[in-house]
Amino acid sequence: MRSEVLLLGYGAVCLCMMVFNVVYYFTLKNRDRRMEKKNGRLEARVEGQLERLRRGREVEYRHLSYLRRTLSRINNLIVFDRMMAQQRREESGEFSPELKEYYRVIQPVILYLAMVYREREDMQAAYFAWFLAKHKLNRHMELDSVQEILVEYMNQESLYCRVNAFQALCCLGSPRCVSRAVAALDRNQKFFHNKLLTDSLLAFTGSHKQLTALLLEQFGYYSDQTKLAVLNYIRFRSGDYCEWMLGIMNDPEEDKELRLSAIRYFGCYVYEPARPVLLAFAQDRRALNWEYVAVSATALAAYPGEDATDALVGAIYSSNWYVRSNAAASLTARGLEYDDLVSVVGGSDRYVREMCGGGLLPAFHPGLGAGYRFDQSQRGRLGPD
Repeated sequence: MRSEVLLLGYGAVCLCMMVFNVVYYFTLKNRDRRMEKKNGRLEARVEGQLERLRRGREVEYRHLSYLRRTLSRINNLIVFDRMMAQQRREESGEFSPELKEYYRVIQPVILYLAMVYREREDMQAAYFAWFLAKHKLNRHMELDSVQEILVEYMNQESLYCRVNAFQALCCLGSPRCVSRAVAALDRNQKFFHNKLLTDSLLAFTGSHKQLTALLLEQFGYYSDQTKLAVLNYIRFRSGDYCEWMLGIMNDPEEDKELRLSAIRYFGCYVYEPARPVLLAFAQDRRALNWEYVAVSATALAAYPGEDATDALVGAIYSSNWYVRSNAAASLTARGLEYDDLVSVVGGSDRYVREMCGGGLLPAFHPGLGAGYRFDQSQRGRLGPD
């Protein structure tokens, strides 16, 4: 009797699960049907306004009110995003004249949405910021208010929201707002990796000269991680700050990573006053300073002269693998003759010969023709960056 009750109970549970699955399936199907209708209405309204613009007429005011109500819901914003992307694909990735005008007209709507999504949950705010960055509205929007609101997004808890908002600010191209966003990120001490910050700054669409000047005005107030991101950004953008970088490289009180970044800077931009400092680093034989030696060995590849060559030859005998590797690569990059390196290649140090065998010998062996050409993109890089 007990087994029969268990079987009946099991059958009842299975039947309930089947009924639930059927009801859930039709619920989803009905919801998708309703969403398709809503999406169709939104697409029809937007396409109608674009057609008015093609005929030389203006966008209706009530359409702006409709967009404010509709795009305040994230699902509708997703549909609008896809629709605008499709419009651009039809124009081979470019903005057609009517699409440019449409973006200009809906600027007040974008400002309204920026305030709405600022108060929403983090993922919705992140999507809105990504929407701004994706469509590169900087080409059509000059509203400082939108950028001011995006600066406030730096206070959001979500990393995705902060990243998307910062990238949107870099696309909008205001040096003042981007510098304020960097200061807000640093002040709030919220996680934002320095390499991510550097990459975003490099994608800035405005004046890099103005942005660099604003960042340097606040440089002393930044944390070391933010300072490192700014230094790396400057290294990839401008060679006009050699004297200032030399001060950082020479300052023993500065953070080690900042000094290493300054050394990499002089591997990208040759600056003769930096030569003695680089030579001193490269000739340092203290084990704890191996990182300075390794980075300096890379930077010296760009500096001609026997003093730099002698320093690199000395570094190639280091007990640290990264120092030997960077010194070997720099000697190869200097385009020296094979005879100049016979003492290194033919020496008694087995580890040096092994290091040279992978770098110097292929480049300098008389039977292999032209020597190795130094890759400029690798200047200033050490093993573990």
